[in-house]
Amino acid sequence: MPPPRQYKLNTDASVVNGKASGGGVLRDSHGRLIFAFYKEFGDKGVLHVEALAVLEGLLMCATKGLRGILVEVDSAVLVSLVKSSVLGGWLYCSVLRWIRRLLDQVAMSFRHIFREANGVADRLAALQGCPSKVFDSPQLLPREVRGCIAMDAAQVPSFRLVLE
Repeated sequence: MPPPRQYKLNTDASVVNGKASGGGVLRDSHGRLIFAFYKEFGDKGVLHVEALAVLEGLLMCATKGLRGILVEVDSAVLVSLVKSSVLGGWLYCSVLRWIRRLLDQVAMSFRHIFREANGVADRLAALQGCPSKVFDSPQLLPREVRGCIAMDAAQVPSFRLVLE
């Protein structure tokens, strides 16, 4: 959870059968939902969608006039690209510029977290089959996402089982 009077934005991406989507969740220091979203991005690569999901979440924060946002993503590559000063002719340079601009306006930090700590955003990004949507109440979220939020709020750890 973020410190008092601050917010935490988690975003993630999913690409299944060429269909790209992203999701994100903004919570306050008590773990309460401020908003969550799911958005379809068409035929794009996963890194591009990771960036677009961050941009979407930051735009929503800026529109709502929120500041002091802690942004967390499970893509170390994206964090590295955003923190880098190099853009060149990279395919996503305009998205990176927008992210950097919005981070300067609304965010306190932008960091990598492990996938296990990003469960709510992961579930939102993988919704598939529903239209792009913004959720402003926990009751409107799909059941599996509500369960994940409840587990996070109760600070129940998440594990990933790797079978070899």
